Amino acid sequence: MSSTPYGEPLEIEIRPSRLIATLLFATHVTAAVISLQLPLAPLSRLVIFLAILGSLMWNVVIFWRRTPRRLRWSLEDGWRITDYRGNNQAMELMPSAHLGSWFVIAHFKTPSGKRCTVMLARDSCNPEGLRRLRIMLKYGAQKS
Repeated sequence: MSSTPYGEPLEIEIRPSRLIATLLFATHVTAAVISLQLPLAPLSRLVIFLAILGSLMWNVVIFWRRTPRRLRWSLEDGWRITDYRGNNQAMELMPSAHLGSWFVIAHFKTPSGKRCTVMLARDSCNPEGLRRLRIMLKYGAQKS
């Protein structure tokens, strides 16, 4: 079995994860169902329900905007992230990362110091790209 060279660029096309969207939706639906069962006045339950609905809509927008389109690493350029608008930006990988069984969380920062967190679930990119990313996050990427 041959492996890819370590210095070969990594490019991951990212799509919004159905797993994360389902978890987000299920959490809000559960909260809405429970809020309707509370022993409160109907107006209070309606206010809580509307707050949960507003939270769901806000979180869907944030989820869509924070899911980047592409994550790229190369020996020459380092890390680059293309956001949902198509803007390409250089990033520096932060030392902390979470390598879960069904998702990966990587922390980056821009040259100006702004932080960016990328969460990739199993269904948000191709398995080979996710595997290579896990290896790079676990063992470290070479410095350019």
